[in-house]
Amino acid sequence: MSEVHLQLSIDDQDDRPTRRRKPLIERVEGRITAIDVLDRFRTLRQVWYSDELAPFVEGIERQLVEEARLSEACDGLPGCDHPDLCSSSACVKPSADPTTRRLHLWHPEVWWLSPLVRRRDTPLNMRVPLADCEQALAQAFAEHLPEAWRKQHVKVQLEVETHIYWGGCGLLDPDGDGPQIWSPCSFRGDGVGASDNLLEFKRGRPRWLVPTNEAQAPLIRRTLRPGVGLLVAVPVVSFELQEGATGWLMRQARRALRWFGWKQPMVDRDPTFEGRLRTDEAWWSQALGLPPLADADLARHVKQGARLAPASRPAAVHQPGADADAVLSHVLLLHGGLTSARSGWSAWLARDAAEASTRPGPWEGLPLLDAQRVWRFEHDTFLRVDRNINQLIDQLERQVIGRAERGTLVLLAHSRGGNVARFALPRLRKRWPHWDFHALTAGSPHLGTKVFRQIGRRWAGLSMLVGAFRDVASGVLDKQQMTELLILERALAYDIPPGFQDVEPAGVARMAKGQPLPEELTAWGSEWAPPRGRPVEDRVWHRVIEDFAGLEADGDGIVPLHSSKPEGLPRAHDASPVFHTGYFAHPPTVAQIRQALEQHLLRVA
Repeated sequence: MSEVHLQLSIDDQDDRPTRRRKPLIERVEGRITAIDVLDRFRTLRQVWYSDELAPFVEGIERQLVEEARLSEACDGLPGCDHPDLCSSSACVKPSADPTTRRLHLWHPEVWWLSPLVRRRDTPLNMRVPLADCEQALAQAFAEHLPEAWRKQHVKVQLEVETHIYWGGCGLLDPDGDGPQIWSPCSFRGDGVGASDNLLEFKRGRPRWLVPTNEAQAPLIRRTLRPGVGLLVAVPVVSFELQEGATGWLMRQARRALRWFGWKQPMVDRDPTFEGRLRTDEAWWSQALGLPPLADADLARHVKQGARLAPASRPAAVHQPGADADAVLSHVLLLHGGLTSARSGWSAWLARDAAEASTRPGPWEGLPLLDAQRVWRFEHDTFLRVDRNINQLIDQLERQVIGRAERGTLVLLAHSRGGNVARFALPRLRKRWPHWDFHALTAGSPHLGTKVFRQIGRRWAGLSMLVGAFRDVASGVLDKQQMTELLILERALAYDIPPGFQDVEPAGVARMAKGQPLPEELTAWGSEWAPPRGRPVEDRVWHRVIEDFAGLEADGDGIVPLHSSKPEGLPRAHDASPVFHTGYFAHPPTVAQIRQALEQHLLRVA
């Protein structure tokens, strides 16, 4: 086998502002253990960090000591991220048959360690020369191509996993022109930097997709916050099997059948949808004083994958078409993936349904909504966005609009719900041309998000570990916990539901068909960062996102800022530094949303 030589060069900023230099890089051949990392760090810390950085280096060592203690069962770092790197029987190996997966990973046995000292929020650029020439690189890729894929279409990409042990957290200067403010911390933030597709194999023959000089040293870029840390970089080469001719023909045949009126069965469903709907409907019934939802009606909504229901008392007594000449206004809530209206807007709702029943309405955090006709569209986000839109329009006609010729409808959406709102707008205008439709979206991937594919790529094979745990714990966990584990196992198996494929960049581009964003759209986006003065390690959910999802600071944790706040949109607001689930608990954003609602709704009143 041809030897692949890997080197790493990092463009970074020295802690002394008077001069710049590239940091010292420790290159390690073969596998590396957590104890090795700790030993190398202790040996080189005096060379890597100046005396003034000593308070911020202690937090790094505390993490390395703890990780060395916990990683005795696995050889390698990150042992639990990649079971195929582990030699211990405690680690579960992924399936050896690559035909059962679309993804195959090769881990070159080279690791890098480097100090990070960053005063400004600038990208981390890594150039990784993979071989002396493109022929040697193509040969190395070919040797690691699974035997079963030799005659198929496969694309190859380089990824560099970055495991960063932060000892100092940089907080943005409120004035923007003073020195960077650092505070001690101790947490690990992971991420993945990926190159473009480097080359493809068709029937075993390689073809470069980038200029060969770039292929020999592809640029890997990560967005990192300011701070003091230690970088451990791990190269990963991914081979992704592309759709064959048979799959393409079947997809075209299904498209033709749908054009002729065939309705595709809803076989791909969110197994947690029923449980969420059952629990939330009981809460809304008590909060609004409505009769409980009958079991037969619940089963019907679960089967359909959608329910449009009141979320305020004025909506509960609304009769569509009672006065065709009346000009009324409505608000429609569109939740994100794997959530509901109640969980998505929990920051605005009263905590207790009994407490809400004694008030003018449940909207304690935004009383404006108590006086409006507010609706919630509870929908299965595993289904295609188009199907969600079809169901939404049908139920709006029956329950909200009726025969009314004029009116206003404001769609308030979060995350994936914003994509439903965006692509529903032109269809709503066409169906009801004299109505005013507006969409307010927060954290929505209008240009797509790669979060689902990133997780699937990074953890391909780990689904075996989750599946084994699910089998062992089947007698302990309840039904809801088991279904959530099933979703996690499926995501890690690189099996992305159709409804989430629609919010990937390729899915959004396919649905947009080259059309610009609607003029009636207002968007909020964010680039998440730890709140000032609050230790990161105390925010458990944020730490989970950083340590396990690998999404550090490229956006709000789920959706990149350039996607949730796209350029060229006249009304786009920056909600930084809120996390993906925190838009409706962020006072400046809430004030802007209230103002937008008043502008659209009170005009009708």
